Amino acid sequence: MLIRRLAVAVFALALAIAPLASDAGPLHPARTIVRTGDGPPLAVVELWFRAPSMGFGSDPRIGIAQVAAESVAASQGHDEPLAALVQDRGGHLQIATFADSVQISAVVPETAAAEVARAMLDDYTRPALTEDGFKRARASVAIEATESQVDPDMQLRERLFGALFSQGPDRYAVLPTVKQLGTLTYPEIVAFAKRAFRAENAVAVVAGVHDSAPMLSALGGANARDPAESPLASTVVAAPETVRGESVAGPALGFAFAGPPIADRRAATAMDFLSDYLLAPNTGALLQALKNVAPGAKVNGQFITLHDPGILLIEVVGDVSDAARNSVERALQAVQRPLDPKAFEAAQRGYIYHVLHDLQSTQAQADNLGWYAIEGSPAYAPFSGGVNDEYLKLARGLTPEYVAQVARKYLSAAPAVALLTVRQSTMRQQESAK
Repeated sequence: MLIRRLAVAVFALALAIAPLASDAGPLHPARTIVRTGDGPPLAVVELWFRAPSMGFGSDPRIGIAQVAAESVAASQGHDEPLAALVQDRGGHLQIATFADSVQISAVVPETAAAEVARAMLDDYTRPALTEDGFKRARASVAIEATESQVDPDMQLRERLFGALFSQGPDRYAVLPTVKQLGTLTYPEIVAFAKRAFRAENAVAVVAGVHDSAPMLSALGGANARDPAESPLASTVVAAPETVRGESVAGPALGFAFAGPPIADRRAATAMDFLSDYLLAPNTGALLQALKNVAPGAKVNGQFITLHDPGILLIEVVGDVSDAARNSVERALQAVQRPLDPKAFEAAQRGYIYHVLHDLQSTQAQADNLGWYAIEGSPAYAPFSGGVNDEYLKLARGLTPEYVAQVARKYLSAAPAVALLTVRQSTMRQQESAK
């Protein structure tokens, strides 16, 4: 499924100076997806770009994609900063960076959707990126980077991805440290933006509108090509290890398994099922397994559908004991055997319900359409075509034997493991406060 956002910036009014580029001529995203509906008059307009978060060069520039995307939004565009335009129309702008893609998302009244879509496309694909906008973006990312250092979920993921991959964008954090941020220069940001934020490298997604015609007109038609940039591969290490660290937010234990690529849709769907079976809130098998040995622990995670490989993340926050780890490992071994048919049928119904429930909002629908398109399989997006779409057909066609086969293939290998313990200074402060 779609990875939860690791970095999101919500922009207010930003001021800047003259644009750097003024290329004329038509702009058409590589792919444009418009989903109409009969819901409230609130639309979601998104641009997705296939771009590695750590840059295109051999020297990783951690956070460059986030800084570049925020710099464009904070710079004076062809009329006014995009962030200001969205705010003036009663909406809000969000920017999310993933390992190999960047998402620009605006939630606006439907009456402003076409205007915002065209402005978003203009500002990003003819980047008017100014030094003032760069400075504002750098200050914003500094805050986000600082906040990420006390987020156990993000800290676990960074360590797990670093342990699971030897190279490629998935190995690196999407947000820089404050020190890394200070090394990013304005010329580097401009060069990255010009390569990444091209129209032929973009996927445009609009959801929640009643009429598709104005949106298609604003975005140059219903294009259906793959983005220009090819996804950069991430190499899985031969023998993932256990990494250790400290956290100011409490102890946490994490596991990461390399899974099937998005091209293997049936196997990817089976991994989604396993993720739901193991990790669903309140009912997940891992939560049940930990009730007695780690009653206060919180279980989190997901299968992240990616071009190659997908990644199963499992997170236990609040307990890093051997008993907790053993319980997780036993639960993972259990799903490598076929579930009882009745238990499987009940789990399958719950899984499909969760998929449909999670896609009720217009934002979630747009996010999924964009995510699967940028990963190279737009037709596979859950609920992209209603009750008969490909994803749900695959979900309903899963069998206990096939799911167990997929589990044996991908969950029998040694995972990357991360252990975060409470930082000693934090423990002393807590003891002093008692």
